[in-house]
Amino acid sequence: MMENSLTSGTENIELSGYGLKRVHQSSGNLGLIWMDQQDGLEVLDSLSDESDQISGEEDDSVVQLLSNVKRENMHSRNAAKSRPRYVRIVSKQMVGIYVSVWVRRRLRRHVNNLKVSPVGVGLMGYMGNKGSVSVSMSLFQSRLCFVCSHLTSGQKDGAEQRRNSNVYEILRRTHFSSVFDVDQPQTIRSHDQIFWFGDLNYRINMLDAEVRKLVAEKDWTELLNSDQLIKELRSGHVFDGWKEGVINFAPTYKYEINSDRYIGENPKEGEKKRSPAWCDRVLWLGKGIKQLSYKQADIRLSDHRPVSSTFLVEVEIFDHRKLHRALNFSTAAVHPDIYFPE
Repeated sequence: MMENSLTSGTENIELSGYGLKRVHQSSGNLGLIWMDQQDGLEVLDSLSDESDQISGEEDDSVVQLLSNVKRENMHSRNAAKSRPRYVRIVSKQMVGIYVSVWVRRRLRRHVNNLKVSPVGVGLMGYMGNKGSVSVSMSLFQSRLCFVCSHLTSGQKDGAEQRRNSNVYEILRRTHFSSVFDVDQPQTIRSHDQIFWFGDLNYRINMLDAEVRKLVAEKDWTELLNSDQLIKELRSGHVFDGWKEGVINFAPTYKYEINSDRYIGENPKEGEKKRSPAWCDRVLWLGKGIKQLSYKQADIRLSDHRPVSSTFLVEVEIFDHRKLHRALNFSTAAVHPDIYFPE
């Protein structure tokens, strides 16, 4: 992806297509510079021309130096090409719940205050077969939270109330302890931007035969009118103030593995009856968030189809240069004009 040239302090990012190279600048800080291959070769060629005017041992040493520089540049470019664009900053698993957060390599040094909080709400209200794993972090000066959850399953009457209860328990018991950083967020809701995703397990309040008929017709609008999560959101019973994007993909549960068929289309003896439903969801809360996509992934390794969502998020960046100018700004004294009587 091409980006505009940026300059910030002693860090320079220049437009090029040849990869990322780390160099030490004279100030001692480590900058990130996009090196243009052709420009680099032109500089070396001009130095080679000047070396023709040098003779003896000096000539040999300059040629050797140029050779070393060329070799080092080629090695750096190859290393930059093989270096992954994203790096993992945290991963955490609790039974069947797994969350992993990755960031662009150039943003890694701007991520701080990383904390993880697992909450089990399964068997006896505390086992980890159901629950959540939450990650708290700051990116620049914005505080982000990611919640991956697996809520109570089942489609009997009243099952959505148990899922609502799971959500409230997760919100109540998730705590990011911070002994030294008392100004950092302690709870999920105290963050600037929050993303909640996973197998939320909400079903469709409709007879199985009717659900399958509408799925075959791809009538998502009619199905979503009976979706439990949408109804609970609209009524304010759960996730009050949260948002979800428009769903225009097929229900994500329950498929035959390695197949596009839902379980129950060809009933088998002893098989539990599970109506198709949108169990896998992505929600968000906070300002400065714009959803760019919300879709189902064609991965058939499970009885669920995973969903993915892309967001554009505005984060607050503290400008140290502006602060420095403000702190060193002195107000000029204003002297009134003095008029002497004639």
